[in-house]
Amino acid sequence: MSVINALQQRNSHSKLIQPGPDAAQLEAIVRAGLRAPDHGRLRPWHFVAVQGDRREALGELFAKALKLRNPTATDAELAKAQAAPLRAPLIVAGLVKPVEHPKVPRVEQVAAVACALHGMSLAAESQGFGAMWRTGWYAQDAIVIDGLGGVPGDEVIGFLYLGSRKGDAKPLMEPELDTYLTLY
Repeated sequence: MSVINALQQRNSHSKLIQPGPDAAQLEAIVRAGLRAPDHGRLRPWHFVAVQGDRREALGELFAKALKLRNPTATDAELAKAQAAPLRAPLIVAGLVKPVEHPKVPRVEQVAAVACALHGMSLAAESQGFGAMWRTGWYAQDAIVIDGLGGVPGDEVIGFLYLGSRKGDAKPLMEPELDTYLTLY
């Protein structure tokens, strides 16, 4: 598949099962992400790969964060939070670790991490895996960020869920180019 076809046909896949990427495939995926545009070469990112029983630990972290955020959360809501990381065999959390720089604001550093995660999703797709990018309030939660090794000021830009596709991809409409492009 050509790069242009991969970009134009990219589609999130919500049903991801085993097998997920192995160690060599994960390395290739992360290396692709590390080639993202990065003004000043600040490398304002850190990636945490969560797999196996560590997904359960991440689910416990999500449930703990939910309970602190909402002490009246129901058992069903807590169970849903705990099960969220089990939706794929592998999750890559992409954290921005902002670097003070006079010419590169935080927003550019966030964009660099987002580009890296997008590159990783395309690299996973190129190896035959499905990908789904998730965020939600967990991405900004201090307990979750701390649990992933972050410090105050860091933020999860995305949780990239990776695995083998189960079922067909959802059909996507072809966007009308005139709606999104102005020739100036």
